[in-house]
Amino acid sequence: MDINTLAAWGEFLGGVAVVVSLIYLASQIRQNSKLLRASTASMTQQSTFGPNAMIVADPELSQIWWEGMADRSALSEAELRRFDPLLGMQMNGFQQHFRLSRDGIISSEIWDDMVQGMRWNVRNAGWIQWWHQYAGDVYIGDFREFMDSLIREGEAAA
Repeated sequence: MDINTLAAWGEFLGGVAVVVSLIYLASQIRQNSKLLRASTASMTQQSTFGPNAMIVADPELSQIWWEGMADRSALSEAELRRFDPLLGMQMNGFQQHFRLSRDGIISSEIWDDMVQGMRWNVRNAGWIQWWHQYAGDVYIGDFREFMDSLIREGEAAA
Protein backbone atom coordinates (compact mmCIF):
# COMPACT_ATOMS: atom_id res chain seq x y z
CA MET A 1 0.00 0.00 0.00
CA ASP A 2 1.43 3.30 -1.00
CA ILE A 3 1.26 6.63 0.87
CA ASN A 4 -1.59 7.99 -1.27
CA THR A 5 -3.82 5.01 -0.44
CA LEU A 6 -3.06 5.37 3.27
CA ALA A 7 -3.85 9.08 3.09
CA ALA A 8 -7.16 8.36 1.35
CA TRP A 9 -8.08 5.80 4.01
CA GLY A 10 -7.11 8.20 6.75
CA GLU A 11 -9.23 10.92 5.22
CA PHE A 12 -12.17 8.53 4.84
CA LEU A 13 -11.89 7.29 8.46
CA GLY A 14 -11.54 10.87 9.67
CA GLY A 15 -14.75 11.80 7.83
CA VAL A 16 -16.58 8.81 9.36
CA ALA A 17 -15.33 9.82 12.82
CA VAL A 18 -16.61 13.38 12.30
CA VAL A 19 -20.07 12.09 11.26
CA VAL A 20 -20.22 9.70 14.24
CA SER A 21 -19.16 12.53 16.57
CA LEU A 22 -21.84 14.84 15.16
CA ILE A 23 -24.52 12.17 15.60
CA TYR A 24 -23.39 11.60 19.19
CA LEU A 25 -23.36 15.34 19.94
CA ALA A 26 -26.83 15.79 18.42
CA SER A 27 -28.22 13.02 20.62
CA GLN A 28 -26.56 14.55 23.70
CA ILE A 29 -27.97 17.99 22.89
CA ARG A 30 -31.44 16.49 22.38
CA GLN A 31 -31.19 14.63 25.70
CA ASN A 32 -29.94 17.75 27.47
CA SER A 33 -32.79 19.81 26.00
CA LYS A 34 -35.36 17.32 27.31
CA LEU A 35 -33.74 17.39 30.74
CA LEU A 36 -33.69 21.20 30.74
CA ARG A 37 -37.37 21.34 29.76
CA ALA A 38 -38.29 18.90 32.53
CA SER A 39 -36.28 20.87 35.06
CA THR A 40 -37.87 24.14 33.96
CA ALA A 41 -41.36 22.64 34.14
CA SER A 42 -40.64 21.30 37.62
CA MET A 43 -39.38 24.66 38.89
CA THR A 44 -42.35 26.55 37.50
CA GLN A 45 -44.75 23.96 38.92
CA GLN A 46 -43.19 24.57 42.34
CA SER A 47 -43.56 28.33 42.00
CA THR A 48 -47.19 27.99 40.97
CA PHE A 49 -48.24 25.34 43.45
CA GLY A 50 -46.06 26.48 46.35
CA PRO A 51 -48.85 28.76 47.56
CA ASN A 52 -51.20 25.76 47.54
CA ALA A 53 -48.85 23.94 49.90
CA MET A 54 -48.89 26.95 52.20
CA ILE A 55 -52.69 26.99 52.16
CA VAL A 56 -52.94 23.29 52.96
CA ALA A 57 -50.38 23.53 55.77
CA ASP A 58 -51.98 26.50 57.55
CA PRO A 59 -55.67 26.20 58.56
CA GLU A 60 -55.96 29.95 59.21
CA LEU A 61 -54.49 30.76 55.80
CA SER A 62 -56.78 28.18 54.23
CA GLN A 63 -59.80 29.92 55.68
CA ILE A 64 -58.53 33.30 54.46
CA TRP A 65 -57.90 31.82 51.01
CA TRP A 66 -61.36 30.34 50.54
CA GLU A 67 -63.13 33.37 51.98
CA GLY A 68 -61.01 35.67 49.80
CA MET A 69 -61.67 33.67 46.65
CA ALA A 70 -65.40 33.89 47.37
CA ASP A 71 -65.38 37.62 48.15
CA ARG A 72 -62.12 39.49 48.61
CA SER A 73 -63.95 42.56 49.91
CA ALA A 74 -65.13 40.56 52.94
CA LEU A 75 -61.56 40.15 54.22
CA SER A 76 -60.09 42.33 56.94
CA GLU A 77 -56.99 44.43 56.25
CA ALA A 78 -54.82 41.85 58.05
CA GLU A 79 -56.34 39.03 55.99
CA LEU A 80 -55.81 40.97 52.76
CA ARG A 81 -52.11 41.24 53.63
CA ARG A 82 -51.97 37.46 53.50
CA PHE A 83 -54.43 36.81 50.68
CA ASP A 84 -53.16 39.31 48.11
CA PRO A 85 -49.48 38.25 48.08
CA LEU A 86 -50.46 34.58 48.11
CA LEU A 87 -52.64 35.04 45.05
CA GLY A 88 -49.90 37.18 43.50
CA MET A 89 -47.37 34.36 43.95
CA GLN A 90 -49.76 31.93 42.30
CA MET A 91 -50.43 34.29 39.39
CA ASN A 92 -46.72 34.94 38.88
CA GLY A 93 -46.30 31.18 38.50
CA PHE A 94 -49.14 31.12 35.98
CA GLN A 95 -47.47 33.94 34.10
CA GLN A 96 -44.18 32.00 34.01
CA HIS A 97 -46.01 29.00 32.58
CA PHE A 98 -47.70 31.20 30.00
CA ARG A 99 -44.38 32.53 28.77
CA LEU A 100 -42.70 29.13 28.77
CA SER A 101 -45.60 27.67 26.80
CA ARG A 102 -45.58 30.57 24.36
CA ASP A 103 -41.86 30.05 23.82
CA GLY A 104 -42.28 26.28 23.33
CA ILE A 105 -40.25 25.36 26.42
CA ILE A 106 -42.94 23.39 28.26
CA SER A 107 -45.27 20.82 26.78
CA SER A 108 -48.83 21.52 25.75
CA GLU A 109 -50.00 18.99 28.36
CA ILE A 110 -48.45 20.99 31.18
CA TRP A 111 -49.86 24.22 29.78
CA ASP A 112 -53.34 22.69 29.39
CA ASP A 113 -53.27 21.69 33.07
CA MET A 114 -52.33 25.24 34.02
CA VAL A 115 -55.14 26.69 31.92
CA GLN A 116 -57.63 24.49 33.77
CA GLY A 117 -56.36 25.97 37.05
CA MET A 118 -56.69 29.47 35.66
CA ARG A 119 -60.24 28.74 34.52
CA TRP A 120 -61.09 27.75 38.08
CA ASN A 121 -59.62 31.02 39.38
CA VAL A 122 -61.61 33.23 37.04
CA ARG A 123 -64.88 31.69 38.24
CA ASN A 124 -64.30 33.12 41.74
CA ALA A 125 -65.58 36.60 42.60
CA GLY A 126 -62.67 37.28 44.96
CA TRP A 127 -60.15 36.43 42.26
CA ILE A 128 -61.91 38.76 39.80
CA GLN A 129 -61.81 41.54 42.42
CA TRP A 130 -58.08 40.92 42.97
CA TRP A 131 -57.39 40.85 39.22
CA HIS A 132 -59.15 44.13 38.59
CA GLN A 133 -57.22 45.79 41.40
CA TYR A 134 -53.74 44.52 40.54
CA ALA A 135 -53.67 43.38 36.92
CA GLY A 136 -53.14 46.84 35.46
CA ASP A 137 -50.09 47.48 37.64
CA VAL A 138 -48.49 44.06 37.51
CA TYR A 139 -49.52 42.13 34.41
CA ILE A 140 -49.07 43.55 30.94
CA GLY A 141 -49.00 42.43 27.35
CA ASP A 142 -50.05 39.07 26.05
CA PHE A 143 -50.45 37.43 29.48
CA ARG A 144 -52.92 40.07 30.58
CA GLU A 145 -54.79 39.74 27.29
CA PHE A 146 -54.90 35.97 27.76
CA MET A 147 -56.24 36.26 31.31
CA ASP A 148 -58.80 38.87 30.27
CA SER A 149 -59.98 36.47 27.55
CA LEU A 150 -60.38 33.71 30.15
CA ILE A 151 -62.44 36.08 32.29
CA ARG A 152 -64.68 36.87 29.31
CA GLU A 153 -64.95 33.16 28.54
CA GLY A 154 -65.97 32.46 32.16
CA GLU A 155 -68.51 35.29 32.14
CA ALA A 156 -70.02 33.99 28.91
CA ALA A 157 -70.32 30.48 30.35
CA ALA A 158 -72.05 31.72 33.53
